[in-house]
Amino acid sequence: SLPANQTNLFRLFSMALLFGFLALMIMSSDTPFLPSIPGADSTVKVRFGSSAPSESTPPRFALGYWSIRGLGAPLRMMLSAAKVDHDVVLHDLVEGDDGKGWVSEYFSSTKPELAKEFPLMNLPYVADRTQRRILSQTNSCLTHTARAVGMWPSDPIDASRCEALLCEIMDLRNQMVKFAYGGDGSKETAEKCVGASMKSLSKLEAWLKIEEKNGDGDAVHLVGGKFSAPDFHLFEMLDQYEGLCSFNELGDLYKDFPHLKKFKTGFEKLDENKFFLHSWLHTELPFNNCVACFGSLPGPELYTRGESAKSATWRKKGDVTLSP
Repeated sequence: SLPANQTNLFRLFSMALLFGFLALMIMSSDTPFLPSIPGADSTVKVRFGSSAPSESTPPRFALGYWSIRGLGAPLRMMLSAAKVDHDVVLHDLVEGDDGKGWVSEYFSSTKPELAKEFPLMNLPYVADRTQRRILSQTNSCLTHTARAVGMWPSDPIDASRCEALLCEIMDLRNQMVKFAYGGDGSKETAEKCVGASMKSLSKLEAWLKIEEKNGDGDAVHLVGGKFSAPDFHLFEMLDQYEGLCSFNELGDLYKDFPHLKKFKTGFEKLDENKFFLHSWLHTELPFNNCVACFGSLPGPELYTRGESAKSATWRKKGDVTLSP
């Protein structure tokens, strides 16, 4: 055994190491996690006032996506409906100097920098500053954020229903993405897109019919008569399909889907959604990016290379604040 004086020195040394480690942990936790996002073209500070964080203590969530509606819209709308302060980070895709390609600070700065700590980095992403981590992949972002703001069921059966709905709505979105980014933009191809989406739309119509039967009145929520993450994604996709049908004169999207129509009109009238739906994040951003053959300008209209950049007023806004 060690002599008494050496034992005491060893204990003192061990305690010093422990206190030093604890101090380092405290200092680390006091340092805000990603207070700003590298390569952001615009950071929209959405604030509701009641618990607005200080500049040195940014809100828990930063939501990153292209400066379009797309996959970012359901996340933004959900946090606004929950009246939770958050940052919306917008990344612009712009015309390259070569006159042919497209470039973005996201590819040259944001993704390589954040991927050092989070190799799965992709768009959309959620920076959770409380948990000091980044999430990506749409459904992962939606479920994590929904749990945090009380828009995910605590009941495991209802939670699994939400998971299934998110997957079905993603199937619906993928038909739109296939058309917008891989189609020729023609009315004929748009009609095929809508036709291919009938399977998912029919499933969701039947789902809402059952929810209405089991509930009280028109179903303006997909699960249990309460807000949940799938509500917001379905609303966004119905809005896009309405725009597609209107732009191409394809007739009434809801001809055979009365429950989807009631959901859409009822959901947008809810008080919780009015702030977001009247904000420029909804009214002034295009459905899709500038390379798409549909909805690449608000309206929806089409982006024309060499001409439309001057009308893209949503780009390069820097730091701005958005409040009710």
